[in-house]
Amino acid sequence: MKLTALHYVVAFIVVFSTIVFIVLFGRLPAFKGTIVGKAHVLLWHKIPARLIAIDKIVTGGRFCNATSSAGNYLVNEKNWAVTTFYITILTVALVFFFKDAWRYITNPIHRLLIPPLALQPYFYLYLCAFTDPGTITQSNVSRMLDLFPYDDIIFYPDMPPCRTCHTPKPARSKHCSVCKRCVARMDHHCAWINNCVGYYNYRYFLGFIVSNLIVLVYGSYLTFSVLYMEYMRQYFPEGYEKAPKYFWADYPKWIRLVHSQNWTAAVSSLFMIATLVCPLVVAFLAQHILFIHQGVTTNESEKWGEVEWIVNNGMLYIYEIGNAENETAESASGSGSENEPGSARPRSAVWSRDKAKTDNSGRRVYIHVYEDGEMNRSVPQGMIQTDKVPDLESVENIYDKGGVFRNWREVFFPKYT
Repeated sequence: MKLTALHYVVAFIVVFSTIVFIVLFGRLPAFKGTIVGKAHVLLWHKIPARLIAIDKIVTGGRFCNATSSAGNYLVNEKNWAVTTFYITILTVALVFFFKDAWRYITNPIHRLLIPPLALQPYFYLYLCAFTDPGTITQSNVSRMLDLFPYDDIIFYPDMPPCRTCHTPKPARSKHCSVCKRCVARMDHHCAWINNCVGYYNYRYFLGFIVSNLIVLVYGSYLTFSVLYMEYMRQYFPEGYEKAPKYFWADYPKWIRLVHSQNWTAAVSSLFMIATLVCPLVVAFLAQHILFIHQGVTTNESEKWGEVEWIVNNGMLYIYEIGNAENETAESASGSGSENEPGSARPRSAVWSRDKAKTDNSGRRVYIHVYEDGEMNRSVPQGMIQTDKVPDLESVENIYDKGGVFRNWREVFFPKYT
């Protein structure tokens, strides 16, 4: 069979969608050890390392050095390259749709719905790209610190200030190395919108995903409907009763139909693109729906993956308020038992707002104690080690509000005051 431009377009979309899916989802804890996770390691680490090694042998590393600046600009610098690519693809697809398929859509309801639905991705892209995601500054850091409480697991009061912004780190925030700023309730940096997805634009980002999914699903339905009407007109003009029960069984006629005219080839390409990209967008939307239901962000899901590994290796301990006299006596004895607070030491010097906090009643702190006895953070004043965390289920995520709508309310109705 002779390969046509349509075959190359379909092949490109399949390969591109697969690679994007692996890059986006392969690093998540849920795919660890699966074929998707292994493919991510292969694409993101092993293949680049092998190519760099080959380049050092062939060109002495000159090719990698020549291309590193461009790669660094695309990956680590704020730019509109990926956004421009997306806008171009969407616009070209819509131009071909209105040029080749629009005239065959006679239903007035479809003709009324198509224009506004086609414009929605542009609208939400604008909102995502130009809405402040929740930049943390010296003027609003106090309010951001009060917005989300520390959970003493993945976010804790004695975290050091941001080394770039020189501001305290509120719970659920993260510094974006691309945008060069700290963002409240940081989810991730999205190259498609050239902006961070954070507390104040996450709802628009969900709208962006949903609007793209609507365009893909609706576009797939409309283009197939147009092709099916042409299929019936060419091969079964006498009526539907003469057509085969399962239209896909008559694929030779479909292949001839696709190549019969320029407009059918264009509409077929649009159908293939929409159908093949749709599962990728569905998976991305499903991931964020799951995160909202669990009360986590993309950034936090990765942190919880690390916590799970620490718990499974028996290195996460619970610290609670203890008897001050016993604590002093035990620390002075220097017995070296792992259950004594004096036997472990912080891994690095940290900025501690917690030192001034003397009332720790009712507070439970989780500390990662390494095999060499060092800790990931300082032990709060007056607290002693009481137990080892047996499993991840025993650790509460305080950011999960519970219920059907509470987590969603936080996403769609952020607090501005």
